[in-house]
Amino acid sequence: MKKTLVALLCMAPLSAMAFTTDWSHDLTVGTGDTSVSFDQSGNEFSASHNGLGISTSDTVDIGVSYTTTLLGALDATVGLDHQADDDNIIGVETSFSQWGTTITPSLDWNVNDTDFDSTVKVGYGILGMDSYYSVDFDVDETEFTGSEAGVGYNWRLSNGFTLTPNLSVPFDSDWERGTVVAGISLNISFGNSTSE
Repeated sequence: MKKTLVALLCMAPLSAMAFTTDWSHDLTVGTGDTSVSFDQSGNEFSASHNGLGISTSDTVDIGVSYTTTLLGALDATVGLDHQADDDNIIGVETSFSQWGTTITPSLDWNVNDTDFDSTVKVGYGILGMDSYYSVDFDVDETEFTGSEAGVGYNWRLSNGFTLTPNLSVPFDSDWERGTVVAGISLNISFGNSTSE
């Protein structure tokens, strides 16, 4: 069954060619509590160590964030992004995981425009298969602004080397389907931190 799931997921990006499709791949290299990643989507580069992260992309000149565990299954992230258009955005995100399900609500405050936007993302993973659905809201206007669905399969090729074919489909506020994004995520890990 596992091989069948892999084959079907690998064919999903090919079937996406029937639609308007973008291709976006990403790479993460890490060891212990340190990681570096690059995502083709927006040319995003990020690095993190012990929860402290820094990032840049086509739309973000510089971003700084900090992630910590509040309780056993509850993580929280706070960040500040200085955008390329000189806007400053403060973001707060929490993530709760239990029994394969992860719920991630987040809130972004554009300080310059006094604008608030929120996203709620629900993900589920089982037997290497991951899926998610997210909903976006404009808090100021109390209106729905879009959503996105995605699926991926974590294919562990060897110890510390994981390949994940994935597919995501966005929808706008009128439920019109946007451009399908397909790609491969490559995760390379050089082992756990030796410090306790």
